Amino acid sequence: MFMTPLLQSTLRSLSLLLLTASLVACSDSGSSDPVASDGLTTNETNVTGAGDIAGGTDGVSTAGTTEQPTQTNGTAGDTNVDNNSPESVNSISPVTDTPDTATPTTDTPATDSPAVDNPTTETPTTDAPTTGNPDQDEPALDNPDTNSPEPEQPVNNPNPGSPSILVPPSVTGSDQTGNDDDSPTETESASIAGPFVKDTARPAGPPSVPEGLTLLMSGEDFVEFSWKPSTDDQSVESYEIYRDGNLVYTIEHDNTFEFNYRNWISTSYIDCNYTRFTGCDANPIAAGSSYQYQVAAVDNEGMKSALSEPVTFQMAQRQSGGPDLTGYQLVLDEEFDGDSLDRAVWKTSLPWGADTVINGELQYFVNLFGSDPIAANPFVFTGSSLQITGTVTPPELLDAANQQPYLSGVISTQDKFQMTYGYVEMKAKLTGGKGFLSTFYLFNQDFLKNKPEIDIIEYIGDRPDKAYQTYHYYDSNRARSADGERHSTPTMESLMGFDLSSDFHTFSVLWEPGLVIWYIDGNEVRRLSGIRISDEPMNIIAQLVVGSNWIGEPDPSSLPKSLDIDYIKAWQKQ
Repeated sequence: MFMTPLLQSTLRSLSLLLLTASLVACSDSGSSDPVASDGLTTNETNVTGAGDIAGGTDGVSTAGTTEQPTQTNGTAGDTNVDNNSPESVNSISPVTDTPDTATPTTDTPATDSPAVDNPTTETPTTDAPTTGNPDQDEPALDNPDTNSPEPEQPVNNPNPGSPSILVPPSVTGSDQTGNDDDSPTETESASIAGPFVKDTARPAGPPSVPEGLTLLMSGEDFVEFSWKPSTDDQSVESYEIYRDGNLVYTIEHDNTFEFNYRNWISTSYIDCNYTRFTGCDANPIAAGSSYQYQVAAVDNEGMKSALSEPVTFQMAQRQSGGPDLTGYQLVLDEEFDGDSLDRAVWKTSLPWGADTVINGELQYFVNLFGSDPIAANPFVFTGSSLQITGTVTPPELLDAANQQPYLSGVISTQDKFQMTYGYVEMKAKLTGGKGFLSTFYLFNQDFLKNKPEIDIIEYIGDRPDKAYQTYHYYDSNRARSADGERHSTPTMESLMGFDLSSDFHTFSVLWEPGLVIWYIDGNEVRRLSGIRISDEPMNIIAQLVVGSNWIGEPDPSSLPKSLDIDYIKAWQKQ
């Protein structure tokens, strides 16, 4: 019904008078505690804990392909892009997670529940792990590309009543971007106009010398850097990359391999990207070493520029011992010792919704807090831990589960808790067996800016002594996608020497400005530094994937199986 402004004003005045009278009449009756509501959408309110905090936005995605051209002296091989890669998932819009007002069901799935092993109280082994390059069957990583509409700027409101959120976390980072295109370096901003500059007034001859080689990220055995596009009177056709005076790779504009073209369009390069290219074993990078890099541009007539000024980049070096948390304060303490999830902290869905299938995954994530949850519950509480349990989908639930053959669960602090910088740790007994992927990661939910993701642990159940860590972000190059071009570190593999699914272990990350350090059982396993480290608010996600392109399909008779989580905690420097 339409109301004139005068009528609206009158009604507001009457409502105020009635409310005042009601408060006076009831002034001796006390007050009730607020009730936490999960009726938030990704376009509305971000709850970060007690206290009003200025928030930030952003999201992330990951993907991969097993096609690997050789990285060696000369040019890349003519390798086709895997069209089944999750790179092809586009235009995934966030879904509204509107809950019922009633208490969510705690019934267990219509399958036999797994035997519950009580968590051990013994201190996990602290044998220092070794690290190495991943196997050749590399991951198509576990999160979708998400070209969603730009959401409204979220507002962070207090979230009272949750014993898990101890103090208001900081969501304000250093924000080194400093300009509208979200690129923290001049070289990346320059490449937005294209991988080269055509200047018809330029005299005939070789292209200009590439300039401004800039470090983006440095790991123990790889480095990513960028440079400003060269100028030519016609066109630049390729860039040659030199390490210590030796040609290690040629980036060509007409190469059909997706990761080569991504390097081309963004005038950037990862040396040595052993996840996407072969040949690094023959020409490796040593942890803690430094190398001198140069770039040359080649035009359409085959004329080559002089080499750029040499720039020396230092590789990261893993340190012994655990994290230094001096001055840090516990801001999130979730022990999972109750009988249900704390809805003031956790959601049971991902932003793109349960019906969106990514990476060929075979599970349906049951959203207990949705408006119409299916009649299954993958979350089993033992009294001391949370078991996210994968089961075979009962025939009567297949339609409701989008015909996915398995049911599983995800927990996320999206809209509930986010933080910028800090230390995050999960103690868990990971899921063993073929076709199971236990994942724990930090994720930026709002699909803006650089969309970072820190994979704290990805564990493939039939690789019992191996753990994987990866970092992802998007640049601001909009030539192909409104999201920009995605950049991922090589998928770093940590060889532990013992079965990570046989007992409880801690998996953690220290995230500081320009630095990410990964730990298992308090031992540092990987280190990454550089200007491209996230400075944006992130939330916390844990999930059990059942079947995918990367991990294969489980034997149905092996289910149910669980990811058993003792606790998830977060600290921030105060």
